[in-house]
Amino acid sequence: MEIVTFKNDNEGGTFFSSETITLQFGINDFLTASPLLSTAHACQRYFFSELPPGYQSGGDFSSRRQICVLLSGELEVMSTGGETKYFVAGDVLRLEDTNFQILGRTLRVTSKDPARILNVQIE
Repeated sequence: MEIVTFKNDNEGGTFFSSETITLQFGINDFLTASPLLSTAHACQRYFFSELPPGYQSGGDFSSRRQICVLLSGELEVMSTGGETKYFVAGDVLRLEDTNFQILGRTLRVTSKDPARILNVQIE
């Protein structure tokens, strides 16, 4: 399984990278079967958010490290260097970019429906 990561560079900007999450056989507390699972990671809290159609952020859309799962709608995320990635329902984005004072990065809802997101804050 691959996820996209959005990070700070060492020059005051942002960039995308990707990470492959390894799934292995494991025991799931909710099932008697042994499905494929990733390594477990601790989290601080989670919440749901909804962004309306046409929403566009300023440069302050991630002040904490978090995993975002797009539940519905479509998003466009642009780095300070102009690289753009598009996300649809089911996509996962890890936000490691916590310097909310950086300008030039944006998040925009591109669908005609709201973007509903599960935000899991790592710290």
